[in-house]
Amino acid sequence: MRCVEYVYSNIRDYLSSVGFEKWSRAYSRRRRYRMMKSNSAESLNSVFKDLRELPVATMLCLIRDVLQKWFYERSKAASTMKSHLTSWAENILHLEHEKSRRLLVDPISTTEYQVTNGNQQFIVKLNVGCCSCRVWDVEEIPCTHALAVLRMLNLDTYSYLSEFYYRETLSATYYGCIQLIGSHFDERVVDSVTKILPPVFKRQAGRPRKQRIPYVDEFSSSARCSNCNRKGYNSRTCK
Repeated sequence: MRCVEYVYSNIRDYLSSVGFEKWSRAYSRRRRYRMMKSNSAESLNSVFKDLRELPVATMLCLIRDVLQKWFYERSKAASTMKSHLTSWAENILHLEHEKSRRLLVDPISTTEYQVTNGNQQFIVKLNVGCCSCRVWDVEEIPCTHALAVLRMLNLDTYSYLSEFYYRETLSATYYGCIQLIGSHFDERVVDSVTKILPPVFKRQAGRPRKQRIPYVDEFSSSARCSNCNRKGYNSRTCK
């Protein structure tokens, strides 16, 4: 929050007023992906930006080629994995295991444990798969505190992870193939009696827009104030 306040001084009041559940995964009432922005859609649009200048049939064919390549590469990468989890999940689990070796675990009951990390204390509940740090609840992968408890009890760590992190799940995601749709030169010619009219479209004045429209609170990374050296505004609007 302090880093955001460095750019927007009044951001704390705004985020508090709209509600934490709308921008924080820890307070969300639903299971949400770690990316709460449209970055993935914008990245996909950036890949297909040049293709939009081509005719429709050619554009669809080239988009299919890109998706076919992506599915093949990811399916091949998943098939070569030798671990139970994906490579990313295995690395995360290994790093958290190393951190958990320095923690102290005190049993409260058969399912609830107190984990001490310096002057901080956390409560781990194995029966519901949660920790007071909220990392295990949100990420659905055991946090450092939960791994300390699992290691003390000599329990299988893999059985406490979500199925989304398993190698089989990744393989099933890219199991399908993007099939060839054929050449548009071989398509059937429509009967001349049937008249197909173009859609009603009113072209706006000027050149067509190629860049996306930025958000209201989004600023350009190149804009920097010459007085305070902060990003987001210039010297004329500096406060």
